[in-house]
Amino acid sequence: MDDAEERSLDLVQRLVISALLLVVMGAPTVALAGYGVVADSVAPSTALGLCVLSGVIGLLAAAVIHLINRRRPYAPTVILGLVPAALAAYLIFT
Repeated sequence: MDDAEERSLDLVQRLVISALLLVVMGAPTVALAGYGVVADSVAPSTALGLCVLSGVIGLLAAAVIHLINRRRPYAPTVILGLVPAALAAYLIFT
């Protein structure tokens, strides 16, 4: 294979793994945040714990996706992993 073809294949592999990781780690993040919002029997302290756990998983997922794509894991876009947790916290405590 020539060099351009190898780079193209590497890019596609990284994109596929990133998309798979986004689905696999994004689903629990959104599920935890959503459960804290819609469950009536959950105490506010438990809902806060679910938001924190959702935020940790979201940040971890964003950092790992950055690492897979050969970027710094502490880039400003990693904050996007906190979006489900922040939205859930807003909905729970307002």
